[in-house]
Amino acid sequence: MATPSLTATDVGSPRLAGATKLMEDYIEITAGGKDIWEKRDEFHFAQVQVTGDFTLSACLASLTLADLYTKAGLMLRASLDAGAEHAFLLAFGDNKVRNKNNGGIEFQYRTKPNVACTGVYPSQPLPVQPDFPVNFPNVWLRLSRKGSTITAENSQDGHTWRIFTVHQQVLPATAYLGLAVTSHKVNRTVCAVFRQVVLS
Repeated sequence: MATPSLTATDVGSPRLAGATKLMEDYIEITAGGKDIWEKRDEFHFAQVQVTGDFTLSACLASLTLADLYTKAGLMLRASLDAGAEHAFLLAFGDNKVRNKNNGGIEFQYRTKPNVACTGVYPSQPLPVQPDFPVNFPNVWLRLSRKGSTITAENSQDGHTWRIFTVHQQVLPATAYLGLAVTSHKVNRTVCAVFRQVVLS
């Protein structure tokens, strides 16, 4: 288990360029971009190529907000094309109600190039208190792949994990894995801080 050596990439040519700062005990990502959704994405991606099975975990310590749908999280992506297939375990910046979710954790995926994404939401009807809230600076995310099974998990402390979803999707054996952040506002950047990023 080790901190991966990440390469900074802007996917989808966002109007405002992003950046990745690799510090001694945290990773700071600045990102622009319209969104990670619909048929094409615009975001900043700190990524590494992986082959086969893996587990990637990280603590999202902070996320500034440009929009209700500002997103940051862990992504496995078939390519660096704007419309590439992907699986994305994400966190929003707070627990406000969004569509079918009243917590800050969500999962989305795209199964074919250049088609609309699909969201995975908590069980409906939603409880008064969210099942998967965000509680900064302790927003722990874990994404793993075993064959075609992708498991997305969340933790409040980095020790006790809850499965958000178990998802079946065939992505290339060698794919791009890393930290994805999007502003959801083309004229504003956001900042996400990740700690304890571990790939095994």
